[in-house]
Amino acid sequence: MKYLTLAGHAEREYAPDKIFAASQKAKAAIAQFGGDAVINSTLGECLDEDGKLMVLPTVERMIRTMPVEEICSYAPIGGIPGFNEAVQISLFGQASQRFFVESAPTPGGCGALRHAVWNFLENGDAMLTTDWFWGPYRNICEEHGRRLETFPMFDEEDRFNCGALEQALGGLLERQNQVLLVLNTPANNPTGYSMTPEEMDRVVEMIRRFGALYPDKKITFCLDVSYIDFDDTFENTRRIFDCIRDMPENAMTLVVFSMSKSYTMCGMRCGALVCLGETKEAAERFKAAMSYSSRSVWSNVVRMAQRILVDINLNPEVKCQADAEREKFRDLISRRGETFYGEAKRVGLKCCPYKHGYFIAIPCKNPAKAAEILCGDNVFVVPQARGLRFSPCAVTTEKCLRAPEIIRRAIEKSEEETK
Repeated sequence: MKYLTLAGHAEREYAPDKIFAASQKAKAAIAQFGGDAVINSTLGECLDEDGKLMVLPTVERMIRTMPVEEICSYAPIGGIPGFNEAVQISLFGQASQRFFVESAPTPGGCGALRHAVWNFLENGDAMLTTDWFWGPYRNICEEHGRRLETFPMFDEEDRFNCGALEQALGGLLERQNQVLLVLNTPANNPTGYSMTPEEMDRVVEMIRRFGALYPDKKITFCLDVSYIDFDDTFENTRRIFDCIRDMPENAMTLVVFSMSKSYTMCGMRCGALVCLGETKEAAERFKAAMSYSSRSVWSNVVRMAQRILVDINLNPEVKCQADAEREKFRDLISRRGETFYGEAKRVGLKCCPYKHGYFIAIPCKNPAKAAEILCGDNVFVVPQARGLRFSPCAVTTEKCLRAPEIIRRAIEKSEEETK
């Protein structure tokens, strides 16, 4: 093609992002028919019962009173003073005594995943995750010359499929010298499933065993905990970290931390890739490598968001207030999810096992067709490879009660039309 000088690797098919495309259709329907007539279950943002964006009052107050210097100044590449400690307090409740922790600020959890994919896999390697996953996982891999491989997330009894993971992880270790396993839990996107401590224990034991079996290979275990504060209580959700212990020398544990959900700051784009180091040297080398990557890609991350994280978590009274505000948001979204899930069971709509969080996944044979039919009913969901994603976080309780029957009918119609 004349007048086009793209490099070969940049010439690829681009399809509009399914989530934002569905959101635009929903907004157009709302403009035409009014908000009450439309169920917009697309974006992963918290909306209240009046359809307004939910922002923690403490965060909003800090934003509106922030000195301009903290808004507009550069931040250090490795984070402003106190950032690493604030991340630890947000994740663990206190600075960790069990690990040597280092945190690299990133533009949201997406940036953290980018760093993990680029720095812990060789070119052409595959990242491993569940077959229900957040779509950009694949984009991030392909953008950086990596691939995505999956294993069945649930077994026949709707429990986490440890057997399938073991088979997939073992197969990957036969073919690659570097392996990156990413598990999105608690409150998985898109299913709302949370692994139990017993399931996490089995995964960690598996990594120990494979580490001994393949001593010359490197295993990186990455927990994407973006939705951790919209799962259960703080104490219950953090039990998964207790499972991470006695890791082999050829393994490293990472955590994807996001402020988008826990601090209702989606547009601020701030998060971190966190290393739970078994040694001080390992954590320091992680920090150096991530800092090099950060300088090379985005230089530094929004200072204002980092300042808010530090000022909340390093001030016990402010943290207590923010935690109480978040708990109200979490309880509202959990009630909506339980309303949808319970009604789905009543009307015979099959869903993936849901515990908490922003999303519920609905398996179906032709997601694109089902989503198209739902558009005609002014119900907007996100079609994915294995089914539909519904977002209780963005849908009122009344609409969560109304939606399952409409979705069930649409799926049945889509299957009849594709026979």
